[in-house]
Amino acid sequence: MYIVSVLIEHGTNRLSQPFSYLSNNEVMEGVRVRVMFNHQKLIGYSLGCQYTNLSSKELALRDGFRYNYILEVIDDKPLLNKELVALSEQMSKLYITSQIVCLQAMLPKALKPKSGKSVAIKSQKAVRIIQKGEATTKTQKALYQYLLTPGIHFVKDLPYSSSPLKGLVEQGLVEIYDQEIKRIPQISSTQEHHAITLTKQQQDIVDGIMARSERISLIHGVTGSGKTEIYLALTKRMLSENKNVIMLVPEIALTPMMVAIFKERFGDDVAIFHSRLSEGERYDEYRRIAAREVHIVVGARSAIFAPLMNIGLIIMDEEHDASYKQESAPRYATLTIAKMRAKYHHANIVLGSATPSVESYARALKGVYDLYELPERINKKPLPACTIVDMAQEAKANHYGLLSRLMEERLEQTLEKGEQAILLLNKRGYASFVKCEDCGEVVKCPHCDVTLTYHKSENSLKCHYCGYTVPMISHCPHCHSSALKRIGIGTQRIEEELHQRFYNAKIIRYDYDTTRNKNDHVRLLEAFEKQEANILLGTQMIAKGLDFENVTFVGVLNADLTLAIPDYRSSERTFDLLAQVGGRSGRGKKTGTVVIQTYNPDHYAIVDGAKADYRSFYNEEMKFRKLAYYPPYCHLVALTIQSAREEDVEKAASDIKDYLVRQLHQVRILGPAKLTIYKLQDIYRMRIMIKYKQADEVFKVLNQLDDFYNHKTRKVALVCDFNPYTAI
Repeated sequence: MYIVSVLIEHGTNRLSQPFSYLSNNEVMEGVRVRVMFNHQKLIGYSLGCQYTNLSSKELALRDGFRYNYILEVIDDKPLLNKELVALSEQMSKLYITSQIVCLQAMLPKALKPKSGKSVAIKSQKAVRIIQKGEATTKTQKALYQYLLTPGIHFVKDLPYSSSPLKGLVEQGLVEIYDQEIKRIPQISSTQEHHAITLTKQQQDIVDGIMARSERISLIHGVTGSGKTEIYLALTKRMLSENKNVIMLVPEIALTPMMVAIFKERFGDDVAIFHSRLSEGERYDEYRRIAAREVHIVVGARSAIFAPLMNIGLIIMDEEHDASYKQESAPRYATLTIAKMRAKYHHANIVLGSATPSVESYARALKGVYDLYELPERINKKPLPACTIVDMAQEAKANHYGLLSRLMEERLEQTLEKGEQAILLLNKRGYASFVKCEDCGEVVKCPHCDVTLTYHKSENSLKCHYCGYTVPMISHCPHCHSSALKRIGIGTQRIEEELHQRFYNAKIIRYDYDTTRNKNDHVRLLEAFEKQEANILLGTQMIAKGLDFENVTFVGVLNADLTLAIPDYRSSERTFDLLAQVGGRSGRGKKTGTVVIQTYNPDHYAIVDGAKADYRSFYNEEMKFRKLAYYPPYCHLVALTIQSAREEDVEKAASDIKDYLVRQLHQVRILGPAKLTIYKLQDIYRMRIMIKYKQADEVFKVLNQLDDFYNHKTRKVALVCDFNPYTAI
């Protein structure tokens, strides 16, 4: 008999420790099992088992409780290898969360240790010969000869009726069986990406990275400087050494383009992994990786958990991007996980960006990372000329349009020449909010502390945080006046104005509302690539990674939106956005231009972003980081205290602050303060920020707080977010 250690997924109880069950047979580590827990049949995850010669009664007498038997072993083989099981345990300690949550982050939905409907292997009926012999009829003989030809013969594709097939089955010559059908994600691109000869500078970088093992390298290259070719060359070198590669991109929208390039170079040796795949596709791709059928995995954040063996290289393109931080439990930083996996496999990590994170660049300048610079575009073309337009001066000149005069002029010229433009407005919807002009009431979400955004196409008001939607109102809910005004602008409003202003404008709007369905992002980008539209209008989703030869103009409609975010990274985000989106212009043979509209024309993030002058921005930003004691000069952890009752949140936040002050030394504590969005989905939230250098003391105290608030009381929940990326 065996004692099996099982982690259990439970929606109500916050379970962090494994439970012991009995089995008559040995259960492999890493398989799912069905067990009884608290009078419910639940799915658990085996962490291993040990043999015992004691009976169940003897075990009950020894341990003081009655053991239950495992009801069913679900999997034939482990879902995760030993490395990933150990990684989930490390993550649970590092991010102060349960191990089951970490396992769920690693696995596709169909394979998660979770109760409910799951995706199965897709199969079709096929037929094969199982015995040599002579068929009875002429038609049966012809079918038998047909089945001798190479390949898989699906029943539905046979050029014969069911009658001769039935006869062959009855004679024992053939059998009908289930043939698995792999669900291959749809990837297509109209661009051709032929292999090129590396420049001396690119080759030197490849040689330098390959010459040093177990190192982290940062490639700081301006937009269009040829970083992707370096990734491809490094991958080829790793494959020649029989090592595997994980290639990460930040946005799902960029994944198809990167996959198309990698597929062209490496064929079927590439697997795709991101959240926009169907459950079936993710299930099959995961199993392909686990079965060692591929050696390269390309995908977004979750691809860092791909069950690859013998990893030689992990690449993070656009390494600065905030989407590499998981914002729900277990709230991991992708680079941190990459470092843990690289240490296990003795692998290299390559970070690439035109706008590296301040923390990464600081480490590179200190020599913690190897730094490689690519200051010029691959074709020696200059970066696009950028003009900053002060919108306050536009207003003084009695020009109150959403587009400045220069923006209109440049757009007109671009469209007349048959070229394409990209316009960035980091705000979806038609209007930011609806306000009553009589009483001043602003229409808010009843579940969140935010205004509802007006969407004209559906004539509705939506909350972009919880999804609450109502039809557009005709009267103020407070004073019943009909004097309602839509204030602010979103991508829908800009789209409407462009159609009115430019008769020859063919616009593709690219934001969350137009790309929410599967493959929408691929379809829209392909249409723009084929020049079915001449203006691509979108949110920050279009700011990076896109490469269209005919784009010669980029316009940023409101560069101040990211500056207004109450977060120490707001300047860095603004600089990144401007430098990245500006780099989409003039990537082909034609010269590009950029126009940035702002009310803060002298802010260093906007001035340096317009010039794509990273070193100037970095030097200025580091002054403020040092003065305010923010990373890279310290580590940060944000404690979010949340509850459905406002008074419970306020009391707990005060108690936690007092406890931290008593227990911690050599740290700085900010707060408690209400979050920017105080109420979110009917939950009230407050935050305390801890700035620290030494982690041991902080982790000890946070574990004590987690144990009390997340396991011993249900009134208040405590969330620990290390190096947070959001201020909401």
